[in-house]
Amino acid sequence: MHLLFDIVIPVFILMVLGWVSRRSGLLEESSAAALNRFVYFIAVPALMFTSTASVDIASVLQWNFIAVYLGGSVIAVGVAFLGWKKMQLSSPLDWTVVALNSAWANTVYMGVPIFYFIFGEQGTLPVIIATLSSNLIFILVLAVMSELQNSGGGVLGKLKTLLLQGLLKNPVMMAPLLGMLVSVSGITLPPMVLTPMQMLAPSAAPVALFALGISLSGLKVRGGRFELTWLTVVKLIIHPLATFGLALLFGLDPFWGASAVVLAGLPTGAMVFVLAQQYNTRIILSSATIMVTTLVSLITLAVLLPLMKQWGG
Repeated sequence: MHLLFDIVIPVFILMVLGWVSRRSGLLEESSAAALNRFVYFIAVPALMFTSTASVDIASVLQWNFIAVYLGGSVIAVGVAFLGWKKMQLSSPLDWTVVALNSAWANTVYMGVPIFYFIFGEQGTLPVIIATLSSNLIFILVLAVMSELQNSGGGVLGKLKTLLLQGLLKNPVMMAPLLGMLVSVSGITLPPMVLTPMQMLAPSAAPVALFALGISLSGLKVRGGRFELTWLTVVKLIIHPLATFGLALLFGLDPFWGASAVVLAGLPTGAMVFVLAQQYNTRIILSSATIMVTTLVSLITLAVLLPLMKQWGG
């Protein structure tokens, strides 16, 4: 119970503060955008870089963990598709966006702070690995589905564009990769470079939650009742349960097993809404799913986190 009061409720209080600040007019829309840019382009990359630059690369390449996390995501997507008739899925991109709603976890804005508060700096590694591996898979799937729906451009061209946007121009992806490069090369960074990043890293968790609350203030809960309920159940219940089963099957170390389950139990990531807008597919449903899964996760995480904290140590 203490974990509920020490971690879960404070996490949501920071989100509520962000939501209230935006809704009350205390912060203008431009201020909200600035905070999100700070989190995405400065604070979180600083945390991810410092977390990987000082560790052995072998500790990052946790293949069983990757297999369990991605396997749980595949099962969640498969279960979500069982309701395809009622959701009236038709086009390839339609299927893809619904899949993302059921499996793309909010690893950056909620995973980073929750893991940092529970496991300390050690908890950053599972978030980094899950973010890198899942985002690369999602990028590939989006390219293929977009090509199936639209004949122009070619799948290789779309994949190249998505990789450029999702990897090379994405600081959340590039920062840990650069950190791993520093680790492998054995380079010792001067304090003039490393100290500012170490000062910025602790700000990632609280500011990310505050910024997430601001972002949620602009979303609306509108969408089909069945679709919204079904995707919420899949994301917050089926996804972590499937991941837990695979973690036991693979015999994962308790820390990595618990990390995979908690990551799977996070609500749908805000990036899904961005992609839905980009492809003009299931925009309203994506907005509603992000909002509802985030709110309902207050209950599910209150149950899940103490159990996984006890298992993972």
